[in-house]
Amino acid sequence: MSHHNTDSESATLFPLGRGDEPASGNILASAVQPDLFVVLEAIHDWPVKDDVSSMEYPIFSLSKNRDTRIRVYSRAGRSIRIIPSAVGAATVFDKDILIYCISQIVRGHDAGIKVSRRVRVDVYPFLLGTRRSTGGAAYERVVDMCRRLKGTTIETNVKTNEKEQLEGFGLIEDYRVTTWTKNGKGALELELTISEWLYRAAMDFDILTLHPDYFSLGQALERRLYELARKHCGDKAWWEISLPLLLEKTGSSQTLRRFKQEIKEIVERDPLPDYRMFLDESVKPNKLVIMTRDNAKLVCEANKAGKLSWVSYFLQKKLA
Repeated sequence: MSHHNTDSESATLFPLGRGDEPASGNILASAVQPDLFVVLEAIHDWPVKDDVSSMEYPIFSLSKNRDTRIRVYSRAGRSIRIIPSAVGAATVFDKDILIYCISQIVRGHDAGIKVSRRVRVDVYPFLLGTRRSTGGAAYERVVDMCRRLKGTTIETNVKTNEKEQLEGFGLIEDYRVTTWTKNGKGALELELTISEWLYRAAMDFDILTLHPDYFSLGQALERRLYELARKHCGDKAWWEISLPLLLEKTGSSQTLRRFKQEIKEIVERDPLPDYRMFLDESVKPNKLVIMTRDNAKLVCEANKAGKLSWVSYFLQKKLA
C-alpha cells in the first residue's frame, strides 16, 4: 500500500522549514546538527518511496554529460529555477540516494525508531538496493552524486498576501564521507543531511511507493516517464498528456521533433513497470497515453467511461 495524500496538480511545492536554517561551516554545523539516523540493516526487498513534489517537477537533469544550464519551469503562476554548481546539476540517477534515504526514514519511522534528516548510509547496501554495480568506481561515483546534490539550488517564487517571495534551498544540506575506500577516492560509508522539505515530505507521507524495477530503467527519460505515470496515472486506469506539455514536465532539452522520436522508441521497448504507453498521433498536438497493465481494471474503467473501443484501439495497435 502506498502512502500518499493527493495526486493534485497544485500540490504545495517544497514548503521550507521555518526555524531550521541550513547550517553553514563545519563548526556551526556540528552545533546544530540533527541527531543521526543510522539506516536499518539492509533487506533485499525494501519499500521504495519517492516524494510527490519532485515527481511532479523536472528538478533533476536528464543529461548524461555535465549539465550547468540554469533551467526554469513555470506552471500555474509558480516558477521553479534549478541552478547547478560548476560540477553540474543533480541528475535523475543521483536522485537514487535521496529515494534511498526517504525510503529508509519511512521504514524506520514505521518501525517506531527515532529518525532524523541526518542519515548514515552504508554504501554497499545502497548500491545493491538500487541495482548498481558494486565495482570500485561505483564508490567514487557516490561521492560525485553527493557533490552534485549539494551544489544544486532550487529557487521558487511564492506569493503571500499579494507579495512575491523568492526562496532558495538545496537537495541536501551537507555530506561527509566517514569511511573511505583503500585508494581514498570512494566512500564506503557516508553521512548526509537531507533538506527540510524532503524530510517533511517523508514525515507527512507526501510520498508514493515506486515499483522496485524503477532502478532497472537504464535511461533517464524512462525513469522520468515512470515517475510521471506513477504520480498522474497512479491507481487510475489511464492518463493522457500532450507531447509539448510532456516535454516541459520531463525537463528534456530536446526539440519537440527529437523528443517525439525518443518517446516512440521508448513506447516500442515498453520498459515501464505497471504501465504501458501508446503514442496517439490521431490528435494534434500528439499525445502520450499511459495505461495500467492491470487488464481487468482497464476494461472495467473503460466500460464505465464508455471508452472501451478507444482502449481496444490502442491495445490492438500494441499487438499488431
